[in-house]
Amino acid sequence: MPRAQKRTESPSTEWIRRWNATRTDYPREATAHELFRRQAEATPHAVALSPESGEDIDYAGLRRRVDRLAGLLQESGAGPGEIVAVCVERSVAGYVALLAVLRSGAAYLPVDMEFPRERIEGILQDAGCRIALTVAEHRTRIPEGLTVLDLDALPEHAPVPREHEQSAEDPAYVLYTSGSTGTPKGVVVPHRGIVRLVRGTDFLGIRADDVMCGTVNLTFDLSVLDLFGPLLNGARLAIPDQETLLSPRRLEDFLQRERATLMWLGAALFHQMAAARPAMFGTLRCLVAGGEALNPSAVRAVLRNGPPAQLVDGYGPTENSVISTAYVVDELPPEAETVPIGTPIANSTAYVLRDSGSLADIGEEGELWVGGDGVALGYLGKPELTEERFVPDPFSDRPGDRLYRTGDMARLRADGVLEFLGRRDRQVKLGGFRVELREVEIVLSAHPEVEESAVALAEENGDRLRAWVVAAGEHEGAERDLPMRLRRYLRDRLPVFMVPVQISVVDAMPVNSSGKVDRSALPDGGDEKLPEEQRPRGVHEEAVAQVWRQVLGLPSVGRDDGFFALGGQSLQVAQSAAALGERLDLPDKAGSWLIRLLLDNPSLAQLAQRLERVRAGEEPPQVRHGAELERDAELPSGLRFDAPPAGDPRRPRRPLLTGATGFLGVFLLDRLVAAGVPEVWCLVRADDEEHARRRIANRMRRYGLDYEKVDSHVVPVPGDISEPRLGRGPDGFDDLARRVDSIVHAGSLINFAYPYEVLRRTNVAGARTLLELATTHTLKPVHHISSIVTLAGFGTAGVRHVTEDQLPEHGDRLSLGYAESKWVVERMMLAAAGRGLPLTMHRPYEITGTRDRGIWNTDTLMCAWFRTIAETGLAPDVELPLDFVPVDYTADAIVHILRSRQPDGRTYHLTNPRDARLRLLVERLRAMGYPVRWIPYQEWTAEITALTRKDPHHPMTPFMHMFHDEAADSDITVKEMYFADVYPALDRSNTERATQDAGLELPPVDARLIDLYLQYFIDSGFLARPAPGGRPDGADRAAGEAGTATG
Repeated sequence: MPRAQKRTESPSTEWIRRWNATRTDYPREATAHELFRRQAEATPHAVALSPESGEDIDYAGLRRRVDRLAGLLQESGAGPGEIVAVCVERSVAGYVALLAVLRSGAAYLPVDMEFPRERIEGILQDAGCRIALTVAEHRTRIPEGLTVLDLDALPEHAPVPREHEQSAEDPAYVLYTSGSTGTPKGVVVPHRGIVRLVRGTDFLGIRADDVMCGTVNLTFDLSVLDLFGPLLNGARLAIPDQETLLSPRRLEDFLQRERATLMWLGAALFHQMAAARPAMFGTLRCLVAGGEALNPSAVRAVLRNGPPAQLVDGYGPTENSVISTAYVVDELPPEAETVPIGTPIANSTAYVLRDSGSLADIGEEGELWVGGDGVALGYLGKPELTEERFVPDPFSDRPGDRLYRTGDMARLRADGVLEFLGRRDRQVKLGGFRVELREVEIVLSAHPEVEESAVALAEENGDRLRAWVVAAGEHEGAERDLPMRLRRYLRDRLPVFMVPVQISVVDAMPVNSSGKVDRSALPDGGDEKLPEEQRPRGVHEEAVAQVWRQVLGLPSVGRDDGFFALGGQSLQVAQSAAALGERLDLPDKAGSWLIRLLLDNPSLAQLAQRLERVRAGEEPPQVRHGAELERDAELPSGLRFDAPPAGDPRRPRRPLLTGATGFLGVFLLDRLVAAGVPEVWCLVRADDEEHARRRIANRMRRYGLDYEKVDSHVVPVPGDISEPRLGRGPDGFDDLARRVDSIVHAGSLINFAYPYEVLRRTNVAGARTLLELATTHTLKPVHHISSIVTLAGFGTAGVRHVTEDQLPEHGDRLSLGYAESKWVVERMMLAAAGRGLPLTMHRPYEITGTRDRGIWNTDTLMCAWFRTIAETGLAPDVELPLDFVPVDYTADAIVHILRSRQPDGRTYHLTNPRDARLRLLVERLRAMGYPVRWIPYQEWTAEITALTRKDPHHPMTPFMHMFHDEAADSDITVKEMYFADVYPALDRSNTERATQDAGLELPPVDARLIDLYLQYFIDSGFLARPAPGGRPDGADRAAGEAGTATG
């Protein structure tokens, strides 16, 4: 295990030390019960406890009760070294019991009597308890063999408690936490931990005239603040009944009636109260909330509606005596997705450390280690675990000081404030990626219709996510409609593998005794009750319903439900086709016509009816619509090319960039700004400009780019390329045409499963709209990013070499909807250039990961090849070209050509002159420890087809129809058109001339580049690390599902 290291100085190290200089003067050597005695002697007649259902109790009266019970405890054997179980709810009796156990010299262990009997017995046995305090209603739940004192039936007379020599380092209490393993472990906290929390502290500053509202179950560590905060400072503890605590209206009345000034609320209860009565805290001097991450929406609601004088986000593990850091929330920016956890409280420290144990720099993510006087003694009876989690503190000058490794991820801002990033042990593997569940919860909770969310792994759904949300306010039909809206919302903000397959709406999150969301109690969300007329009927409707539930993650699907209305997206069309083929035992070649059937018949009943007719032979399986490519490539008759030039074509000042949130698009944005372009107008599908800006920022960060460097140069343009006038209406379109001076067209719908007719609206009609924009008011240069897929028809026509300036031909041979749509756009653009449009066209080959870190968009077919070969240990014996052009080089080359060459209609092939073949990938996989063997191509295709049919979420699923569909006028499949012995060689003379003076380095496709990409896949979690002497994690399962022994 790593140890914290004092070395590794950096410019921020001194600041980090200053922020952790938190020592103050407080009674560090005193015990909690000693300080209570002093307080009772100083203010005997001041009110100590005010139960809602009962009489006030002053300090003198409370001390008498405590001493009486302490004497009885000592008589029963309690004293130093003993742990006494306190089996009582939050109540006067419970608070007296805690104080009495400390007075006896023992440590207390609160036990939740709602726990299962087996867990109660296990905790008491593990702690070695011999004495238990309880009340009559729980007496029968206490295991045999313990001495039990019934707090409802104590004798009138009790011996005077004896004094014991105790120190601040003696145990005060033991709290059991489950942690990541689910096995309870007892945290032993000394008296100093209590005293450091409530005396001389800076985040709360309790005064004698304060009234604390006691809200916390005794088994939750924040009950320590509830009880000892007021009683060690001469203040009053007001105790609401449980019914009051669960009613926002009654609790608000109680706060006002008791004139409460201080309150702690766990996150779950805070969220519920903030949603119901956000103004209820307005009379408080300080509200501390925490225990789990706070929802920014709930915090904003409280801040807007009469906030307390001070709202504090308190963070801390039980192992550091309740609170380690605190943040006073004065305001929360609209874009904030989290609430900071602040800075170390008095006599506490907090460091963000790398895995090596060295200090992380400012802004760098790492694990949070906390220290100071609140650090617990360790885990009861677990010395090895204690040694692992509680480590020597190299930053302290006090011998024996330790740090606790929280397991929480955090980063330190430049102002010294800590941001919580989630639990290390809440990271899961999804689609091969490591995912922090809290990241999904943060994005979900930021939706205006969501009050609270929880996310967990749904392993029965192919290692996908499930989510539960509490709807904010009243939303009619929320259970049915809200999940669909949320999935669309999440798809704009998260990678597809992080979007939960099922989202359930619940009335409230289940809360455990610690005030945290009880994820084990979240509902399973079985089949919803459908009206009789909506229940699927017959074999085909049942098959479609089962597949849609599996792919879309829905608890139920009705006969009239539509695939896309349920939240289905393009990727899931191919997944549904694969799963239907498996469920109905259809031929491997059925993929394409199943996709067409689904697109043509979006409702469940319609699709099932067509499936039944096709299988019965009543209609052909696939109806080809005969794409009219040549006709669609004709220019609109109304286009004119006689407008005045928009400006210097090589010095654009306001280019419109489409595809700005795509992999290449974000790099083009970055390079355009770096090249000195003052404003880049970015067309983005978004609700408004702020939403568009967030989408761009999120995508740039995803691919390792710094959005802050381009922010001031970005002009967000909410719109949609598939809509007439880009979805901006006549006035908005006209205004855009007046303002932008050029177009960089990098946006298109990339889907290898969709037929041409579906892609025409976005790719072809969208290009026509851009040509209209380019010729309205001014004549604007167009820099069109096409693809080498437009040239695949040359190969099957027998052409072995294609130049850059050669007109694209053989569109009727392409046999792939995406390639056909790009071919039509190329012909249209070149026709416009022939009429006078300033045009530059780029045809990139395989756009791959960056040259420095290998960051890649892993949704591509090439990445699916990489992973499938590594996981199954099988490689097809084919000459697959690895013509890799890193995305940063591609963007650099495009921007350089844009700024150095006239847009004179030339085409530039962005290919790699030093490419490789699939054999190099297999060699590098073997070198890294992945055992891979070659098998014939047809055998490999059959194996992977079987694999994707059983697991429709597999990354190869969207592409498998290409391995079965026949190429037009040929005896090979569509995928074989792109193999080296069929696909033509591409000339790149224009590109070489244009970039020869640019200083751009295009690395060869060699072992170094392949290793860089493989390492990125491993580091990002996309690819499992090879196991010693075997295949990577998950490979045995994958191979088994494919039905192959791959020794």
